Amino acid sequence: MNTRNKWMGVGLLALLFVGSNLYLIKTDADLIDRTSIVHDQKQAQIENLQHLLVKNGVIDTAAEQHVYFSEQLGMFTRFLVEEGQMVTQGTPLYEYTVLDLEEQRLLFESEAEQLSSEISSLESYIGELSSIESQLPSGSSPSTTNTPTNSLEDEELMITIGLEVGIDITDATIDQTRSILNQKIGEQEAVIGRLEAEQEKFERLISGLEESPVVTIESEFDGKIANLAEDMGNPLITIHTESLVSKSTLTEAEAREVLTGMSSRVTSPVANATVDGAVLTNTQIPEEQPVLGSNSLYPVAIDLFEQGNEWFIGQHVVNEIVLDESLDATTVPIISLDEQQRVNVLSATGLVEPRMVEFGLRVEDRQEALDNVAPGEWIVADPKQVERFNSPYLAQMTIKRLTFDNLDHMATRDNWKHLLLGVLPH
Repeated sequence: MNTRNKWMGVGLLALLFVGSNLYLIKTDADLIDRTSIVHDQKQAQIENLQHLLVKNGVIDTAAEQHVYFSEQLGMFTRFLVEEGQMVTQGTPLYEYTVLDLEEQRLLFESEAEQLSSEISSLESYIGELSSIESQLPSGSSPSTTNTPTNSLEDEELMITIGLEVGIDITDATIDQTRSILNQKIGEQEAVIGRLEAEQEKFERLISGLEESPVVTIESEFDGKIANLAEDMGNPLITIHTESLVSKSTLTEAEAREVLTGMSSRVTSPVANATVDGAVLTNTQIPEEQPVLGSNSLYPVAIDLFEQGNEWFIGQHVVNEIVLDESLDATTVPIISLDEQQRVNVLSATGLVEPRMVEFGLRVEDRQEALDNVAPGEWIVADPKQVERFNSPYLAQMTIKRLTFDNLDHMATRDNWKHLLLGVLPH
């Protein structure tokens, strides 16, 4: 073959090669750029997500207790406590001199008789509850091997219990019903204990009148003396309970979101401490009379679970109320979601997998994924980097992802191909 023929052959081959590629480009443009170059990828993580409402607050007493004095009782003599003093139940607070001993004695006797009547009523109620409890069947029926007790089948007894206790026990087992009754009995016995202590106090006052016209009034509360009315106005004595709360105000929208019992955190820059707490009260009643055209504010109180000496009334604090939370949630960056709310996962086989995901709680730049994404899987941070779904991808070398375990997912030929692509410039 002469030189001329050789060059003609080479030219024909070149023309055939170029023509074939032009044809493929024209007829199947989708085959171009099938590989996605991923410059930024993130791992799905396990995190605790919390949707917080942050509000400024101030530390205050959980409750104020007031002690009153009436001049009809007699003539005030003196205070027996000072402002700032800690008191407990039974601590003498003040004295007054009785002007009409007989009238005062009759008043004390009337109070003692009223307490005695209340105690008798409660004791009678406890007797009824005990009688009902004794009518409950004992043990379990042989036919109910899968449950510890039967449900109560005596409809008349069920109605009686519902009326006496005020709780629907239709779905309760016998053991649960017995437990409810015993709890109610215990509550009433505790009330009787408090009433008996009050009755004993009036009996001591009656006895004391026989010896002296001076009556000593004792505290019924535990706490700190916050104010003494030196002008004898009422309340004569104000007592702050020992329990502290953080008080704040909510807007109309916030008052609807915040519920009693929600977990909270209270941080004091002065105390340099943070304590856990819970929403104690949210009455959803504005702190001032509502006015048309003016926004209403609603008071909220947060109970402090731990109260050291560094916490005191008047401190300005920051409250974090947990409106919603998801613990140990699988999360992905919010920017990784495409327009169809899909997540693009970089699979171990070297392909980009689009996955439809059901989403949960979103907090700032993190989104909870409820399914189809496992912690530790790699996610395309920018969906625009994906050229085609279920197609190969190339990513920057990440040292911590270089493990021999990854080689088991693909054939040897594919491993060498991706290795060469990784080291060759492009």
